[in-house]
Amino acid sequence: MTRHAVVALGVGQCLNWGVLYYAFTVLAVPVARDLGVDVWWVTGAFSLALSISALLAPRIGRWADRGAAPLMMQAGGWTAAALLLTWAALPGLFTLYVVWMGLGACMAATLYEPAFAIVARAQSGPVERLRALALVTVVGGMASTIFLPLTDVLVRGAGWRGAVAVLAAILAASTLLTHRFALAGLPAVVTAREAPPTPDLGVATPPGPLLAWALLAFSLASFASAGLTANLVPALGERHVPASAAALLGALLGVMQLPGRILLSVRSLGASAARLVVVSLLLQAAGLLLLSAAPSIALVGGALMVFAMGAGLGTLGRPHFLQSCFDLRHSGHLNGRLARWQQVGRAAGPVMAAGAAAAIGYDVVLAGLGVLFVALVVALGLVIRPRAAAALESLA
Repeated sequence: MTRHAVVALGVGQCLNWGVLYYAFTVLAVPVARDLGVDVWWVTGAFSLALSISALLAPRIGRWADRGAAPLMMQAGGWTAAALLLTWAALPGLFTLYVVWMGLGACMAATLYEPAFAIVARAQSGPVERLRALALVTVVGGMASTIFLPLTDVLVRGAGWRGAVAVLAAILAASTLLTHRFALAGLPAVVTAREAPPTPDLGVATPPGPLLAWALLAFSLASFASAGLTANLVPALGERHVPASAAALLGALLGVMQLPGRILLSVRSLGASAARLVVVSLLLQAAGLLLLSAAPSIALVGGALMVFAMGAGLGTLGRPHFLQSCFDLRHSGHLNGRLARWQQVGRAAGPVMAAGAAAAIGYDVVLAGLGVLFVALVVALGLVIRPRAAAALESLA
């Protein structure tokens, strides 16, 4: 897979995430106003879409393991564009829910999981896979920075229905771009069946305690990220940080993730998938602990940057960890299983963090999450140690 193809795949991911995920934040209020309903009725459709995406993720992963990821991405992209046009042409509460049920399935078929499976099949070596994953996620990580203001401009200029129509056109262009520059030019590559395992621990690790740890770790990361993003303004409000300043810091969280992915230029960091995940978790822990006690807005900004760097590494850590520590032939399915629980974490994070903060305060909640990240690092060491010892014995 050429570098140009990887960049095209990343651009497609940026456009897909921007249209199917981030744009909804801006659309929710004008749609609710136009339909004459409370905002929660509208956001409920988005939550339903995330739930459907989570349910379908393992099945999509199995199909991706069989080589169907390019076909799924194309079918999902064109279907999503058609659904968005239907929503713009036939506005209504019933249409809203039907459309976003379908878009939930399209999310599962077009976002990171099938793209990661394509990279896994097209790049035979672990170093090449990691570099390709880094490039895809660096480009894809610009989605929130681009589409939040872009959607706002579109809504102001053409109304929400016009904005949705333009977003549908962007998604169609993304699907065409991905097919033309990322998928159609793929050479005959090493298939998942033929690819030799490249386990990080020295042996092909079957699903078990390590997979359970991964499910818990990455779900907690999604929980913390969603909870922090949704509650940042009220959390900083407890320390009398102006809402405008808190909102600006929150808007920059996406951009702040990019340095974490660029850190992979340090070869020793990406050489071990386990080390990459450990660094990701420790950075997020440090960011949360510092944020819980930061006495000034400058330190708050620094804490958020540290957390976001860790979160950026975590996005890469999941596929790299699975492709390195487990059988590559099943990486798509395992990615789907993790994606399912990450979606659950994203859905639960905002409301559970807010509920806990009402009882014990945001500072305690943030500190508690930081301690949990540290505990996960310790648990990873306990899980890996006997497996690494077994690997060394097998080589003796």
